Amino acid sequence: MASRFTIGASYGMLCGIWGSTWLAIRIGLQGAPPFLAASLRFVVASLTLLGLAAVFKSRLPKGRIEWSLIVFVGIVLFTADYGLIYWGEANGVASGLSAILFATFPFQTALFAHVLLREEGLSLQKLAGIAVGFAGIVLIFRGQIEADVGKTFPMFAIVLAATCAAVSSVAVKRWGHDVDPITFNTFAMGTGAIALAGVSLVAGESWFVPSWPEGIGAILYLALAGSVVTFVAYIWLLKRIEATSMSYIAFVTPIVAVLLGVTVGDEVLDPIVILGAAVTLAGIYLSTSKRAAAWVRGMMGARVVSGASADPPPGKR
Repeated sequence: MASRFTIGASYGMLCGIWGSTWLAIRIGLQGAPPFLAASLRFVVASLTLLGLAAVFKSRLPKGRIEWSLIVFVGIVLFTADYGLIYWGEANGVASGLSAILFATFPFQTALFAHVLLREEGLSLQKLAGIAVGFAGIVLIFRGQIEADVGKTFPMFAIVLAATCAAVSSVAVKRWGHDVDPITFNTFAMGTGAIALAGVSLVAGESWFVPSWPEGIGAILYLALAGSVVTFVAYIWLLKRIEATSMSYIAFVTPIVAVLLGVTVGDEVLDPIVILGAAVTLAGIYLSTSKRAAAWVRGMMGARVVSGASADPPPGKR
């Protein structure tokens, strides 16, 4: 069994790296068209993982369920999800706004998990925590929402990308408990790379060697840090904690993006951002804390929180 420290450290690493990828995608689009850039990212990532699989002698996928899941994740997550994200940012959605639109991911994951995962029922505590967390993200990026409200279709594309990610996460949680994280991602990302290359050709994108450092540098960073390291860790974590809890990463990554803008870029830290970050973290705590759950039960009644009937037991009517 993995220790709580190992799980927490892995979770924090995912928040940090994925918090930087929104900006990295935006930079990479300066050096390559969207679908080609996404395809090359997963070409590099899948080839790297293939080498790691050989070094560590990772188990190859076996059986109809595992191979079906690989194809499903390759198309829904690595093709549709990332294709929509890259297309949305290429069509004017700022990286910060992309992060907030993708922060609908926990809502959608909770809904799909409620339907497909028996052990992850949708409780009042989860709903309240997700709502509070999302409110904090909206507070952080309130200015960008007002500025970019006219980009309807690109913004919808990012929300739809979150839907694809939610479905994929829940599917892996339900049917991927025996998969090897390295080989699973090797073939799933390879599927995505091929499919995205096809989309790039259909879209009529020009194929050329991406520029340096914007295109190639971003592709390498997104492939190695943003894909190889993170998705192996993600599959590993998804076997150990709830899919809904994993989705709360989407609440933390916008905060990381803001901090990077302040520390690496020339952005000024708005005091409201600090308040929004505090609200978001409070929402995550509310969703996951056993102490918060006890408080909610005390306020609303244990039967209401669990979704059971609130009728009194026989003899108490």
